Amino acid sequence: MQSKIIFFENTFEAGSMNKTKTFHLAKLRQKFCRFIEYGDWEESLLKYEKYFNWFSYGLIAASALFFLPVCISIPAR
Repeated sequence: MQSKIIFFENTFEAGSMNKTKTFHLAKLRQKFCRFIEYGDWEESLLKYEKYFNWFSYGLIAASALFFLPVCISIPAR
């Protein structure tokens, strides 16, 4: 069994081991474009189409209830 000892005086090695992973915007965009073009996200969305439809119907009903007092007060003026 081997173990590695890091002394605090050696700040270069201690800092490089705990270095956070940085995301470059170009690589992230390229990965996203590759996912959109070649991924199977469309098929997985079709599985949940019924739930998306019900969510949309609920959102439409909530917005209609929210704007109903405004729509009623406009002709009453």
